[in-house]
Amino acid sequence: MCVDEKEIYEICMGVDSIIADKLTESIVIGTSYDMLEAHYGILPISRRSFYRRRGTAQRLIRQRMVHLVEEKNGQFRMEW
Repeated sequence: MCVDEKEIYEICMGVDSIIADKLTESIVIGTSYDMLEAHYGILPISRRSFYRRRGTAQRLIRQRMVHLVEEKNGQFRMEW
């Protein structure tokens, strides 16, 4: 990924400021909800909501990575 961990944390803060550090760890390292719960104790969010917010954060990260490039014929294409 060409997005650094600090930028991922800022995106996660925008999604949910209470669990932003856990979301960042989950996205960067790939830690599951169960492993986070085992390490930190009970999280203040349900598993379903956690993965929903993680998906939202990942979508926002992907949108930041996309650049529009104009081709010679005038059309735009997405480039990652």
